[in-house]
Amino acid sequence: MVSLASHTALSASQKALLKRGQITTLSDLILTPAQDIARKCRVSPLEITAIVDVVCRDHFIHAPTLEELLSAPNLWGICTSGDVRLDAALGGGFRTGMIWEVVGESAAGKTQLALRMSLLVQLSIELGGLAGSACYLLTSGRLPTSRILQISQHHPLLASSGQCGLDDIHTMPIPSIDFLVQTLSRHLPDFIERKLELRKTDSSIRPIRLVVIDALGELFHASGKTSTETLVQRAQNINDISTHLHTLSSKYGIVVIVLNEVVDAFERASNNEEDPTVGLTYAEQSKWFARAHSLPGEDRKEASLGLVWANQINARIMMSRTGRRRYTTFIRPATQKRQKLEDGHDTRNIPAEDTERLELVRRLSIVFSSVSNPGSLDYVVDSTGIISLEEEKPFELANEPTTASSSVAPPLAMPDSQIAPLDIGFAEGESAVNDLSSEPIVAPDDEDEWESFWEKDEITEEMYLAASLDPDK
Repeated sequence: MVSLASHTALSASQKALLKRGQITTLSDLILTPAQDIARKCRVSPLEITAIVDVVCRDHFIHAPTLEELLSAPNLWGICTSGDVRLDAALGGGFRTGMIWEVVGESAAGKTQLALRMSLLVQLSIELGGLAGSACYLLTSGRLPTSRILQISQHHPLLASSGQCGLDDIHTMPIPSIDFLVQTLSRHLPDFIERKLELRKTDSSIRPIRLVVIDALGELFHASGKTSTETLVQRAQNINDISTHLHTLSSKYGIVVIVLNEVVDAFERASNNEEDPTVGLTYAEQSKWFARAHSLPGEDRKEASLGLVWANQINARIMMSRTGRRRYTTFIRPATQKRQKLEDGHDTRNIPAEDTERLELVRRLSIVFSSVSNPGSLDYVVDSTGIISLEEEKPFELANEPTTASSSVAPPLAMPDSQIAPLDIGFAEGESAVNDLSSEPIVAPDDEDEWESFWEKDEITEEMYLAASLDPDK
């Protein structure tokens, strides 16, 4: 931030005037309305406008020419997610110059996706990576290195390339919000610049192309009572964090992935029915940009940090646990152990081929994005990270035409007859042909069907008398 105290274009009286109104930085002067500054400084708005004009003339913005843009290094790129269907849903993959938020409840797979991205970014551009390294900022816990090694060994693209490892994943613990702001404004830019300088003499050094924050919402867990003052402070912190992230992503061509938490969502009755001029409240609007709606019950959770943070990100991806299980077609690696089901039942009595294919299905939804349309897909978590699943097709009977109204044929109508079901089609008579579309078999009026049958029987009474009932004969 540029301090106004050292600004050479302002006079001493103007600096003292701004200091009295607590306008100390260039951002405070430019982004705050002149009327608000005048009220804080207790002067005329015209005087504040004159100060703003002086500062703007001193900080002239040079618009680059087309020749300068073409000669500048190309920092734009797309990094694959390691899954074809997920890449298609994301608009090709994770793009540089954007802030991607991955939000979800615990054990939904957010960290699994972020860990794999820290490896995929190291791939060459020909393989879908960015030929760079990753900075992984942890707000709690430690980096699961054993899990990263497992993903690198089992994912086909990572295992075959041999280009990815732990050496190009740089970690840093982030204990507080102030420490995160200082890291994004000072430490991380210095580290990125140092990497670029070393790369000039050593081509094996990879520049920083990915920054992961795992997880931002944990830093805003306040133990005290929520008040207007705390909400204003949180909004200011979120603005500072997002400003530094956008600066880093656009200046150095970096993919920024921020993991976030969810909170319970409650439906509240609207109070604006009598006064339609009030418009939609935040509670009515938030369900369209803070929740997912692809499955029943998926909208019971919404992203935390509110509207201020939602306005700072370019894409929001929500990952949810659905409680569903599904038989998958991919083969689990032999090194992965069989586990107990979530309901506590042991899998030892279940056939091995069934246990290995029964997976807990989760749901990934793109709530909004500046580069792709909203969409959803199912996925599972395995030793390679996350794997998307094909959409399940409706059940269809063999040799039955599929209609738009129903994919399952109606049950067959049973004939209204006393003939046993297995004998249908073998009884004598024109109405007993093996055609289910023909008229049902109906006995003639006032005639016992069974008596008619026995009258046609060729077995005589003498044949019954001649039959021996002695089992020895």
